Amino acid sequence: MKKYLLLPIIVFINFYPIYVHAQNEKGLLSLNIQGAAQIKRNNVAVAREEAIQEALEKAILEAASKILSIPVKDENFQLVKSILLNEPDKYVYYYKITEENKQPQTFIVNVNVVVDFLGLKNDLNKMGFLNAPQMEKNNVKVFLNVNGLKNYSEYVRIKEFLQSRAKLVKNIYPSRFEWQQAHFEIEIYGNVQSLANDLEENGGCNLEIKQTEPDKIEMICWQKVEGK
Repeated sequence: MKKYLLLPIIVFINFYPIYVHAQNEKGLLSLNIQGAAQIKRNNVAVAREEAIQEALEKAILEAASKILSIPVKDENFQLVKSILLNEPDKYVYYYKITEENKQPQTFIVNVNVVVDFLGLKNDLNKMGFLNAPQMEKNNVKVFLNVNGLKNYSEYVRIKEFLQSRAKLVKNIYPSRFEWQQAHFEIEIYGNVQSLANDLEENGGCNLEIKQTEPDKIEMICWQKVEGK
């Protein structure tokens, strides 16, 4: 999985616990999770990646615990845990790192993780852990707001860029251009993370991502200034 870092490193002291922000039975679950890893042989980069991965795995297990109403540490949860941790990235819709802290022997990250709650619930049902009927397919809309456009030609450029991403973008619904702003409603293939990565790397965007409703993701693109 490609990592998506929105914020610079922020050094902090306190060791924060896990927080749960919201649970959305309809589709997504947003969690604030802390991950930590030991720094071995002064390799901070590896410890950072391990801390992020731990946070993602914790998020998946926390979501499954909520679905099954079984504590993660419960003996009856261990089989579920062993199955889910074989491919935890499957259920990560997107994530962003909110804080990082390098301590003498440990690297700590706070990560906002949005879990594909519906997909996880459906898979647990298929595995026989639930008796609930299959739910309808999740349908999440992406609303992209592009700020800092200097003229109409820049609006055309970003629109053509989206239209060219045939493997990511399925449909672009009626969009509009206003003073230095453009607004797009997008239907995508795959997940939001892939689109976010492409906009950051190739679309000239510094991104902010907000989950405003259970089935709605808002992306705010600030146009990058050349040379920065």
